[in-house]
Amino acid sequence: MKNFPIRTIRHAWPMALILFCLTPISRAQESDQKLTAIFIETPITIDGNLDEPEWNLSEVADNFIQNEPDTGAPTTERTEVRLLYDNENLYLGVYCYDSAGREGLTVTQVVRDFGPGDGDHFAVVFDTFDDNRNGYVFGTNPRGAKREGQLGGDGERRTYDWDAIWQVKSKITDQGWQAEFAIPFRALRFRDIEEQVWGLNFTRRIRRKNESIHWAPIPRPYRLSKVSYAGTLQGLSGIRQGSNLYVKPYFSAPIVRREEDDVDFLPDAGLDIKYGITPGLTLDVTLNTDFSQVEADQQQINLTRFPLFFPEKRDFFLENATMFQVRREGRAFRSRSRDLIAFFSRRIGLDQGRVIPILGGARLTGRMDKYRLGLLSIQTDDLGALPSTNFSVARVRRDLFRSSDVGGIFINKQSDGGNYNRTYGVDGHFQFFRHLEIASLLLKTDTPGLEGDDTAFDAFVGWEDDRYKLEGDYLSIEDNFNPEVGFVRRTGIRKSRGEFNLKFWPGEELSWIRQITPSTGFEYTTDQENRVKSKDFDQTLSIQLEDGGSIGLTHRVRFERLDEPFFIRSDQAISEGDYVFGEFNPHFFTDRTRMFSGGIELEIGDFFDGHKNSYITNFRFQPSYHLAARISWEHEDLDFPSGDFSTDLVTTRLDYAFNTQMFWSALVQYNSALQEISSNLRFNFIYQPLSDLFLVYNERRTTTGDVLERALIAKMTYVFDF
Repeated sequence: MKNFPIRTIRHAWPMALILFCLTPISRAQESDQKLTAIFIETPITIDGNLDEPEWNLSEVADNFIQNEPDTGAPTTERTEVRLLYDNENLYLGVYCYDSAGREGLTVTQVVRDFGPGDGDHFAVVFDTFDDNRNGYVFGTNPRGAKREGQLGGDGERRTYDWDAIWQVKSKITDQGWQAEFAIPFRALRFRDIEEQVWGLNFTRRIRRKNESIHWAPIPRPYRLSKVSYAGTLQGLSGIRQGSNLYVKPYFSAPIVRREEDDVDFLPDAGLDIKYGITPGLTLDVTLNTDFSQVEADQQQINLTRFPLFFPEKRDFFLENATMFQVRREGRAFRSRSRDLIAFFSRRIGLDQGRVIPILGGARLTGRMDKYRLGLLSIQTDDLGALPSTNFSVARVRRDLFRSSDVGGIFINKQSDGGNYNRTYGVDGHFQFFRHLEIASLLLKTDTPGLEGDDTAFDAFVGWEDDRYKLEGDYLSIEDNFNPEVGFVRRTGIRKSRGEFNLKFWPGEELSWIRQITPSTGFEYTTDQENRVKSKDFDQTLSIQLEDGGSIGLTHRVRFERLDEPFFIRSDQAISEGDYVFGEFNPHFFTDRTRMFSGGIELEIGDFFDGHKNSYITNFRFQPSYHLAARISWEHEDLDFPSGDFSTDLVTTRLDYAFNTQMFWSALVQYNSALQEISSNLRFNFIYQPLSDLFLVYNERRTTTGDVLERALIAKMTYVFDF
């Protein structure tokens, strides 16, 4: 590794000061909520009935407190939770009483990892290491849908792409709804000790009242993921994780036809393995990895000078993805852009829309005492002029105090033939008084042919409580900073950013309004010689309605300096020079739980030396939790002295859930910039836990009807659980 230049060391002094001078200023108040788990000999039958006599042995957690709308007040609807365990499973029995009975319940989804905000739901969080940082979430709704996830950084890092084998059944009654959970111990990571003490909390959402409640109280603006507010689970004794070995083979049979090519039948097979090496470490191995079942990207039209960001959707890279994140990276600030991501997994196996075969790889994630570890290595095959390449990542974090940590990351891209690209970095995250957050990041790249000016530095300070939100950020990305396995929107810049929000809750004075938030923010960007490149200043008024809808208005003023022509289209450029322009951005969205819902967002104003009107509208029809139909239309109308043009992007989605195990979806997109219509149809049958049958149809065609690509794919997976 080459030495860091002097100016990089100068940029890093805030982190060094924190590391040397930091002391644990305060520890958060421990919750006094405690629940004792009761051991039983006879397993519970998971059917949602809660009729086993063992449930009467359990303590009852029932004194829930509101998070919203009336923070700190008792819940308006009674909730009771019981907890039992045997040698294999942890059992939860939940009674969600509702004074409106069956008619008071709202269910909009039954898909796995459903969105909890649009309906009634119940969830539990376990902080199995009792470290106030990490946890597991398991949730359900009145129709028995499953939702599970992993938490890190005291709720700062969340992923619901982690899947485990567990059971839940719900039942709707005249008094509300109830549920039974069975969570195997081998699905969790915890200390190998005889007497366990875990963090524990429960949450329930009563959607018709837009009310959120918790067993261990959590103040605004936090939610269940803030595990440091959890209560205590005690009484677990003698539990073991077992072998925790999953073997998941797959077989796929795609039939593909491309433009001016014959039909190809390309059957394939592969294997995924998951093994719990120690109580804290999990090994994942993948061979001949296939992602043919993954939903297509939602298209975007680019009217900027910089690359677009598309999120990762492939399940292998999504699981445990938070372990490889660097603090504050990729944060979408006031400009709604992501400037820097150290490790971006979409660089693996994808190249400008082409799929590159993945031969295999391995991932080791977990914790060892106060250290959290992530190791990843993936080998891709050659494809045309692209050589076979290995991608490796090493990430380590060291916990400090209650909710702080420091860490390092190393990323290596090594291709056959000797070409390589490497990224090194350190980061720190510190939290005081519950509400004060300080974070810093320093990265360096190593690329043949690029010497010097190859670092990036970011420093962040933020305060957020139930009344104020104040954030400041400084980012420097030098000209030769080149993370080929990361994401950088723009190099050669220094950017200062700030945001200030106020939050008001009108209460009974304006009963139809839940929250009013005026805010202001700025961005100031220069090059590395401090010459101004762009400035952005905006003011926003957001109003959250009591029924879940929202209204808002943003006024934005921008300055942009073009040192060379900006080709907004291949045949149309905006001349170099300085430009000052502004826009208004009103928006309105209705309550998504209604049968008919939707919204509109406008951007109206000047744009460089012209004018832009942007209209984004969406409409949703959902008569039941089985069926949801959505259509959105994004229209850009631009007027320039060099000529006028417009763009359209129409996206139609149709989702049908037969039950909690069988789903069908369709995504059809029209993009006027590409003059293409793309279709993605998916059928998914979960015939047993973590075992799927997929049928997928993909098609791209021109607006004149010519087929560019067409594929029909059948894929089957099966989990052997040892």
